[in-house]
Amino acid sequence: MLRWLALITIALTCADHWTTYVCLSSPIEGWQVTEANPVARWLFERAGLAGGLLIDSLVTFAAVAFLASTRTLGDGLKLAIFGVITLSTGYAVLNNLGAITRMGLAPWSGVV
Repeated sequence: MLRWLALITIALTCADHWTTYVCLSSPIEGWQVTEANPVARWLFERAGLAGGLLIDSLVTFAAVAFLASTRTLGDGLKLAIFGVITLSTGYAVLNNLGAITRMGLAPWSGVV
């Protein structure tokens, strides 16, 4: 179960970072899109969008690897932590997908 949650966390992180990049990389007239996570916003301001996403990815992957492999924490606590990460990142992905759909940036939005 922990291995699956680690893989789901990595997949959701990749989806979050892709949708964040799509949302923030190309301003759309009439839309003001901002990063909701204050830590990520701070990182983007200092390292740029691509640099910030790269740093965030590396930190996330390292944290997932640590959490999956450490014996310091019990499996119950690991499951709880992965659960919180999965739910919050999944929410961010859904929010971003909704935004890129409403802005007409998604292939399925029907706007070219």
